[in-house]
Amino acid sequence: MGIDVDDIEISRAADALFLAMRRARGAAAEAGGLTLAQLALLEPLADGEGLAVNAVAAKAGVSPPTATRMLRQLGERGMVRRERSDHDERLVVVTLTGAGADAVVRLREQRRTRQAAAFAAFTPQERTQLVSLMTRLASLVEGSST
Repeated sequence: MGIDVDDIEISRAADALFLAMRRARGAAAEAGGLTLAQLALLEPLADGEGLAVNAVAAKAGVSPPTATRMLRQLGERGMVRRERSDHDERLVVVTLTGAGADAVVRLREQRRTRQAAAFAAFTPQERTQLVSLMTRLASLVEGSST
């Protein structure tokens, strides 16, 4: 005889998880001198490849004008470099500076450390289930948003 969990309970649990994760990411970003929105703009640049402002905006989930304004501020703080594209002068390409890359690496490491501590509360079998279920849920949520 199993426990029957309804959609509302699942939604509440998912909302609580997503909110807790957002708060944790926001607190870490703030401790690093960034807002969560600024961190969202820096992370797509972490692989070292320059991206057009529109691409950074899309990956961060903000509008291009918002990204432009925020990237200008991050440029003034020495976190990003903004340059005209060699191939199309209409495009501005953004890359991380050393300071920006260091900030992203440091914040990612801090996040991974906190996550590892939380995941340690689960048994190996639960961890395997957690990975499977979270991956599946992410795929379903992404698929339903289009």
